[in-house]
Amino acid sequence: MRNDQKDHRALKYWALGTVGAIILAGCAHSEKPKPVVDSLLTDSRIGDAVPRTERADDQESGLAVNDGGSGSANDRTSEIEVPSVSRAGAPELDGAGAPAQRPKPASSTVDAAVPALPLPQFVDVVFGNMLGVPYVTGPGVAERKELIQLRSSGRMRADDFIELVSSSLESYGLRIYAENGVYQIVTNASLQSKMPRFIKSRSRADIPEELRPVVQFVELNAVSANEMEEILRQAFPDKQVLQIETNPRLNVLTLTGLPRDLDAAIAIVDQLDELAYAGSKAERYSPVFWSADQLAEEVSSLLEAEGWQASTNKAIQKPILIIPVEYSNDLFIFSRSPAGLSRARFWLNELDRPTRKGNEPQVYVYDVRNVDAEILAKVVQQVIARQSAPPTEQSQQLPPDRNAQPATPSAVSDTGNIVVNKLSNQLIFTGTPTQYDLIHPLLNRLDVPPAEVMIEVTVAEITLTDDTRYGVEFFLDSLGNSDISARLGNEGLGLGGTGTNVAVVTGNVEAALNFFAKNNLLKVLSTPRLMARSGGSAQIQVGSDVPVITSQRAADTQDGVGLTDVLQSVDYRSTGVLLSIEPIVYADNRVDLSITQEVSTAIPTTTSAISSPTISNRSVTTQLSLEDGATAVLGGLIQDTTTRDETGTPILKDIPVLGNAFRNTTLSSTRTELIVLITAYVTRDSGDKRAFTEELVARFNSTENSSREMQTYLGVDKGP
Repeated sequence: MRNDQKDHRALKYWALGTVGAIILAGCAHSEKPKPVVDSLLTDSRIGDAVPRTERADDQESGLAVNDGGSGSANDRTSEIEVPSVSRAGAPELDGAGAPAQRPKPASSTVDAAVPALPLPQFVDVVFGNMLGVPYVTGPGVAERKELIQLRSSGRMRADDFIELVSSSLESYGLRIYAENGVYQIVTNASLQSKMPRFIKSRSRADIPEELRPVVQFVELNAVSANEMEEILRQAFPDKQVLQIETNPRLNVLTLTGLPRDLDAAIAIVDQLDELAYAGSKAERYSPVFWSADQLAEEVSSLLEAEGWQASTNKAIQKPILIIPVEYSNDLFIFSRSPAGLSRARFWLNELDRPTRKGNEPQVYVYDVRNVDAEILAKVVQQVIARQSAPPTEQSQQLPPDRNAQPATPSAVSDTGNIVVNKLSNQLIFTGTPTQYDLIHPLLNRLDVPPAEVMIEVTVAEITLTDDTRYGVEFFLDSLGNSDISARLGNEGLGLGGTGTNVAVVTGNVEAALNFFAKNNLLKVLSTPRLMARSGGSAQIQVGSDVPVITSQRAADTQDGVGLTDVLQSVDYRSTGVLLSIEPIVYADNRVDLSITQEVSTAIPTTTSAISSPTISNRSVTTQLSLEDGATAVLGGLIQDTTTRDETGTPILKDIPVLGNAFRNTTLSSTRTELIVLITAYVTRDSGDKRAFTEELVARFNSTENSSREMQTYLGVDKGP
């Protein structure tokens, strides 16, 4: 029974050995305190600190290769946002809005009730008696005979009362402003005669309360100067209040008037001088089977037939405007509503298909955006060659004719011809519209950016003790909760280690590493990070090249003393931390990795007479399949090191037999295990790459700052 169990275990362990790794869920979100090992291993996981974009399902958003070209239009459109030139707020001028030196009223509140009085007496009662402030009336004010009455409920603040009085006097053609601590009450005509202030901008004329007239130059962006003059003249019919001059060549308005009037005029300009499609979305569409001008006319006609207001005339800005660009054979669609833009896109996709009237050969140029044009051409040519090849059964039934002439490739005549333009990374296709319609969706589906993977490898060395002398895997078993565990032994090979451990566990690796870290038995040797493209390879080496003698032989010559020369062949052996990866990213965000990890050092040789050093090497070569963000742990590379140290009385300790009384011999044995943690992160776009880069830079800066603080604390700071 015991032997049967051993055989069953051996079979199970051998099956697990093909995996070659411990696959751990690298993206757990449990809320718990970080153990000690986090400072060594877990914190080094850069992916946990980097926010990444959610990956869209390629199968749902992708393009079917047999859709007849209907879906390929998505790759021929690009969205453009129409900017806005409207001013959110007017910038203040230098000194603008600064309050003038107002006289201080005698009381903070006043009784806002004034009986009907002639204008001169009203001014004297309000400013002289009620407010108790100095005032001056301008020319013509003292001769005014109109009656004015002011009444309000109860008392009110003096400042509010002044505003009320100012508004009342404006209806009589009078303006109030403070100058040099005195209130000035003058007519509009007197203000217009003052020296104006010139402003060359569209800033609001919010100047100090001295009501000096302002001449302001306003540059228009979207509306012509003549059109804006007509609009402003409707709001300001009195030319004495607002004078307007236009410069159609520069599209500039010259406005002259009092600050409040100019402020109202500028507000109108800000609201109306706006782009016709500001804030909306526009699209650029590249037709394949139509010329841009013909397609624009047809789409515009269909939209108008449905009831949409559409046009191809730039002078008529309807809600939907379609502009063809003959040079690049592109269409630009502007729409004030997303619904109109979506409907125009629908008709573009419906119409941009091969014509059924004629199917003459044409030349099409496809701009390859994300891959090598030569590689893309080879794949497409293989596909279309298989489509044009005769059925296999028919070719087997007919015997070959030895006298027949070699036939030209049928792919050229049946499915078109593809030429690669290396200089511009373009594909030039010659064939009928129907043929191009068949391969164009395939080109769009294959012309996608290849995924990239950032591989984070942590190489750690664990010193084993009596409790863990059998390695990390055995220690995991002692912790319990292990799903399956195995060891591929090599005791029969006479090696010093116990083989490579293979296990599938549920979180015990972190507990084990935490145990070793708390007991100062864990040493992180390196944490290299590599970025590689799917299907490519990447390598990193941190170490040195050591010269190693590979061969020696006697030469045919002798030196001056009659000794035979010796010829040596020297090769350089790379040592240190070496990492090589070859990733392949699949559509479901799974990553297949071919990894070679080596940690080697050069030590003086003690087992050979040659002067070459001995290379102490521990390496792992494996193939893994990981999910995005998952971690694989490789272990079982155990090394035994025995050290013999003798101390004693010189000369006497070397006497045979009797020397044992004069020397002390110490034998020490060290048992270490090398573990490798491998984590793969799939970068989906440039935003992911930028996030990883920023996180690495932040960690480097944090480490550098911590090092400087430590140097300062120890008194060895040498400055920046």
